Amino acid sequence: MKAARAFAVMAATLVIGGSACAQTAPQLYGVLDLWGGRSETSGGDRASTMVNNGGMQTSFWGWSGSEPLGGGTRAIYTIEGYLQLDTGASGRTPTDAMFARNAFVGLQGPLGELKMGRILNSLFVATAQSNPFGGSIRLAPLLAQIWSPQQGRAVSGDTSWDNVVSYTTPAMAGARLAVLVGLGETAFGTSAHNLNATLSWVAGPAALYATAQRVRVGPGLAAVGTSEQTTYFIGGSYDLGRIKLFGSYDLADSDAPDLEARTGQAGLAVPAGAGSIMASWARTTIDAAGAAPARRDTGAFGYDYALSRRTDVYAVAQVDRLTGANRAKTYALGIRHRF
Repeated sequence: MKAARAFAVMAATLVIGGSACAQTAPQLYGVLDLWGGRSETSGGDRASTMVNNGGMQTSFWGWSGSEPLGGGTRAIYTIEGYLQLDTGASGRTPTDAMFARNAFVGLQGPLGELKMGRILNSLFVATAQSNPFGGSIRLAPLLAQIWSPQQGRAVSGDTSWDNVVSYTTPAMAGARLAVLVGLGETAFGTSAHNLNATLSWVAGPAALYATAQRVRVGPGLAAVGTSEQTTYFIGGSYDLGRIKLFGSYDLADSDAPDLEARTGQAGLAVPAGAGSIMASWARTTIDAAGAAPARRDTGAFGYDYALSRRTDVYAVAQVDRLTGANRAKTYALGIRHRF
C-alpha cells in the first residue's frame, strides 16, 4: 500500500513537472531572407550585381521564453541576433553585437509589460507597419530614407537601443502606449539618454501610430553630450479589402549639425492571387544651416508571392534620386523563409 502511494506521488510529481516545463519551454525562431540582382544608390557608389542579405526583412534568429509567476503575471525573456546569409557572418555589420536586435528580460501581466535590456525601437516598428514593404530597410522607400546610412538616414540612432527600461500599457480599446528610456551610461550630468513614447491604435481595418522621440546616443550623432535629435512620426494603414492604403509623415530636427529632415510617404498593397502587389513612394527634404535644400525621392514597385505559410518569393524594382545626383535603379529577386 505504501509502495502504491509512493508511486502515485512520484507520478503526480512527474506530471506537474512536465507541465511546468511545457509552459516555460523556450522557442527558437527567425527569418532567413536573401536576394539577388542589381543594387544602386543615388549619390553613392556605382551599380553592382550581387547576392545580398535582407531584401524584404533583415535576417535574424531568436530565442525566447516565459515562466508563469501566478496572478496572470509571467517572467519573459528574449535574445535575438542578426545574420548575413550571403557571407555567413553574424550581425548586420562587423560592429554589431551577437544579440543586436533584442536582448531583454521582463515581466508581463494585467498591468502591462516591463522590460530591461537592448530593445527594438518603437519608432522603427511604427515605420515598418506604415508602409507596404514592411521592415525592408533596403527596398522600402520609407525605411531606406529614414534608417539606411546609404540613403541619408533622416533619423539618428539605431533601430534597437541599448540600456533600455521600457513599459507598455495593456490594450485599451485597441490602443497601447509604449515608453522607452535608453540610459546612456555616461558621466552623471551629461543627460546623454534616449527617450521614446509611441501610441499605437489598431481597430478593425485601421491602424495608426504616433511617435515622439529624443536621441542623444547612437549612430548618426556627434560625440556624446554634444548633439541631439528630436523626431515626430505619424503613420498608419487602412484596409479597404481590395486595396490597403498606407501613409506617413516624419519630422527629424537635429542640433549640431543643425538640420531638419521632413519625410512623407504614400503606398498601397493590392491582393493578387496568392500574393500582393506593392507600391510606395517617399520624399525626404533636408534643410541644413548654410546649405541649399536637398531632396531625395525614392519609389518602389513589387510583388510578394506566398509559396506557403512560411515561405514567400518577391520581385521589386526601386528608383532613387538625390538632388544633383544620378537616378539610381535597383532590381531584386528574393526568397524569405520564417521558422
